[in-house]
Amino acid sequence: RQLSIYCPELSAFPVCQGSSAQPVYWDYPSLAELVRQGKVPLKQMSSVVAGNCTEILFDIIQRQEQLRCGSSEQLTYRQIPQDTIDSTSDSTFDSTLVVIQASQIMQQARQAWEPWQQAGLVNISPSLAPVIWDADKLRQQTSLLAYHNLTTLVDGDRTLRDLALKLKQNLLAVTQSIMPYIRVQVMGLISVGDFRCDTHFTVATNPQGETAGTFIGPVMTLPASPLVVYIEDSQIDQLTMSQILANVGYRFINVRDPIKALPTLLKHKPQLIFLDLVMPVLNGYEVCAQIRRVSVFQDTPVIMVTSNDGIVDRVRAKIVGSTDFLAKPITRSKVLTILQSNLGVSRNIMSG
Repeated sequence: RQLSIYCPELSAFPVCQGSSAQPVYWDYPSLAELVRQGKVPLKQMSSVVAGNCTEILFDIIQRQEQLRCGSSEQLTYRQIPQDTIDSTSDSTFDSTLVVIQASQIMQQARQAWEPWQQAGLVNISPSLAPVIWDADKLRQQTSLLAYHNLTTLVDGDRTLRDLALKLKQNLLAVTQSIMPYIRVQVMGLISVGDFRCDTHFTVATNPQGETAGTFIGPVMTLPASPLVVYIEDSQIDQLTMSQILANVGYRFINVRDPIKALPTLLKHKPQLIFLDLVMPVLNGYEVCAQIRRVSVFQDTPVIMVTSNDGIVDRVRAKIVGSTDFLAKPITRSKVLTILQSNLGVSRNIMSG
């Protein structure tokens, strides 16, 4: 995103062909290498670093405010060893070293946060990606042009920040424009995987061995974060689950109509399914039985969510193929225990 803003010329480089391309990680040293090769001016690299720092500080301020307001979530971080800059390498700390003014960056982050907070978006992270949950209703509630723009740009991969950049509009204005659709669940917000050091780019030298290389786009990306689907008609429970999953780095889709559950599952193929037991038209037992009849979901964890956590309910759920039970009220600790035991992974991604 920052590269698109401050280094748009990178995308103008032709794609390299041949086996001489050498992979590099898209991190600080890689940017420094492009500066040394003359592809990116140092001033532009400084702007990229400052822009990233401003976004990170915004996210930290938002998390701090959520904690101040009584959230039970914890502020966490993780260190990726591959991202650590080797301070012993003279090639890293040379004329490409970027020094930023911390006070200035903090001021910019606070200036971005204050109107965001005043707009009532304390619990809405700009790092979440909007998705369309009900295209028919969206069409009924928007103009033809707005509907076209939304269905073209909102793909579940672009975050709110990405969307604002694509539209060349203010982030707050873009977010406020789609919030009415999110509140009525015509649209939603999901967490997306980060663009990490495992994603690499290539800089290729020409046959004469000159140092000026050719920059090409990403050739490999990490798999996205695990996708969880929650089949639930209660808006309150859906919002609770959505916030918990977003805060720990999982992608999330809610299905309110149990009749539409199976087509949605077949389309997205989630890694885990939460299924409410009591719903209109079809109950959780019936939906679970339908899911288990599909071979692709034979081993997918299906977790029954219910306030009726009795022995009879558990036995009946096991008969139709339920993997586990989650008793309401939904809490972070309960959800994370289910995710850990059934997916065998633990995520600690901060996501507003």
